[in-house]
Amino acid sequence: MVTTTARDPKLLHCPALVAIKAISGKWKTRVLWLLRERPHHFGEIKDLLPGVSAKVLSEQLKQLADEGLVGAREDRRGAVVFMRYDYTDYGRTLIPVLD
Repeated sequence: MVTTTARDPKLLHCPALVAIKAISGKWKTRVLWLLRERPHHFGEIKDLLPGVSAKVLSEQLKQLADEGLVGAREDRRGAVVFMRYDYTDYGRTLIPVLD
């Protein structure tokens, strides 16, 4: 995992800037806000965020995962595999900020 601080050493001493940089982006805070209640599959997130394309949502989820805020797990339903997204323990520390 490559974190924001590893890419920008100036952020090492400012936790607020690290958090802001990690969640900046049009859809990231909205995704995190949705996940605060329960995990969601990719399609559910896309349906709940009108206007986001699958490509952009996928990129935003990957960036959140790269920052260690969100994790993805396979959820098998018969022959169909869904990716289920949820907060990591580290990501849960942002919930009070988002509420």
